[in-house]
Amino acid sequence: MIQNHPLDLYPNNFRSVLMFVFALANYALMYAANILLARSLTVDDFDDYSVALSIVTMLSTLATLGLEKYALRAIALFRERQDWPRFRGFWLFSLRTISGFSLLLVALLSIGLETMLAIHHADYHIAIVVFAGFLPIIALTLFLVEVIAAHGAHLLSMAIYRLFLPLVYMTFLIGLSFSSLELSALSAVLCFGFAWVLTLIVIWFIAKMLMPVEVKQSIPLRHRKKWLIRSSPLVLSSLMMTVITSSGVVILELLFPSGIEVGTYAIAAQTGSFISLIGTSTNRYYLSTMVVMIDRHDKQSIQRLMNQRTRVVGGLILILMAILVFSGQKILSLFGTHFSAGYNTVLIIATGASVSALFADIPYYLQFMGFHRAVLSLTMLAMLSMVALGFLLGAEYGTVGVAFAYMIPVVLLFIVLRIMAMLRFRRF
Repeated sequence: MIQNHPLDLYPNNFRSVLMFVFALANYALMYAANILLARSLTVDDFDDYSVALSIVTMLSTLATLGLEKYALRAIALFRERQDWPRFRGFWLFSLRTISGFSLLLVALLSIGLETMLAIHHADYHIAIVVFAGFLPIIALTLFLVEVIAAHGAHLLSMAIYRLFLPLVYMTFLIGLSFSSLELSALSAVLCFGFAWVLTLIVIWFIAKMLMPVEVKQSIPLRHRKKWLIRSSPLVLSSLMMTVITSSGVVILELLFPSGIEVGTYAIAAQTGSFISLIGTSTNRYYLSTMVVMIDRHDKQSIQRLMNQRTRVVGGLILILMAILVFSGQKILSLFGTHFSAGYNTVLIIATGASVSALFADIPYYLQFMGFHRAVLSLTMLAMLSMVALGFLLGAEYGTVGVAFAYMIPVVLLFIVLRIMAMLRFRRF
C-alpha cells in the first residue's frame, strides 16, 4: 500500500518535461482518434461529435465547482500542517458535492436542449445528451486527478489522465471500427464515456492508496461554506477560460448548422490549442508546490520556480510553433484534403495558445494570493469579448474570424495578468 507520498518542494526540469511528454502522448492518441473519426463519420456525425465534446468540456469545468483546482491548494496545505480531520472533511464534501451537482447539470442540459431543438424544429442530437450522461464520471475523475497531484504524485496523476484514458478510448474505437457495428457520433461518444468509467475506477483505487492512514482514522471536520466560497472564484475563472477555448465550435454550429466550418474549426482548434496543454500539464506539477511556498512566504523559492517554469515552457512552445508553421498543412491533411484549408486558423489559434501556456500559472498564483476579483473581472471581459467577436467575425470570415476572436482576448488577458503578478511579487 502507498502511504504518505512526500510532496516535492524542489521541482526539476526533467520531471516537468516528462509531464509534457505525457501530454504529447495524449495529444497524439486523441489526434489519431480524431483522424479516424473524421475519415469514418459523415460531416453531420463529426459535427455532432465535436459539439458534444465541446459542450461536455464546458459543463465538466462547471460540474467540479472549482473544488478540483482548490484541492491543489487545500490538500497540499492539509498535508503540510497534518490537519487530517479537515483533509477527510474536504474529501467527503467534494465527492458528494461534485456528484450531486453533475447530475443536476445533466438534467438541466437534457431538458434545455430538448426544449431548444423543439422550438427550432431541429433534429435531436442524441450524441450530446448521451455523452452528457457521463458528466458525473468525468467530473469525479478530474477531481481525483488533482487530488493525486496534490499528494505529490504528479507523474502518476498525469500517466493515468494523459495515457491510460486515451489508450482505452483508442482501443474501443479501433475495436468498433473492425466490428460489424456502425461507427457513428453516438457510438464514438459511448466509447469515450466508457473509457472515462474505467479511468475513474483505476484512479479511485490509487487515490485511496495514496491517502495517509491518519486521514482514514480521523473524524471529518467540514467547512462547506468556506470551501465553496474559496473554490467559486477558481471554477468561475476555469469556466470562463473553457468558454473562451471551447465555444468556437458551438458558435460556428449556430452560424453554419451542419456546415464544413464546424469540423474544420474543431480540427484546427485541437491542432493549434495543443500548445496550451503545456501550461495545464505543468500546472499540476508546480501549483501544489507553489501554494506551500506562498504559505511560507518563501520569495526566493517562488522566484526560482517561476523562472524555471518559464524556461521549460518557453522552449517547448518555440519547438511546437516551428512544427506548426512548417508542417501545419501536412498535419491537417491527415484528416482529409478539405481540412488543410484550416492552416491559417491553426496558426492564429496557436499564437493565442502559446501566450496562455506561457502564463497559465499566473491566474492561479494571483487567486491563491487573494486577487480573485481582479482575475475574474479581466477573465469575464475576455470571455465576453471572445463570444461577441466570435459571432461578428465568424459570420464574416468563418473559421479565421472565430480564431481571431479567440486569439486577441487571450493574448491581452494573459499579458495584463502577468504584469499584475510582477507588480504584486515585488511587494510580496
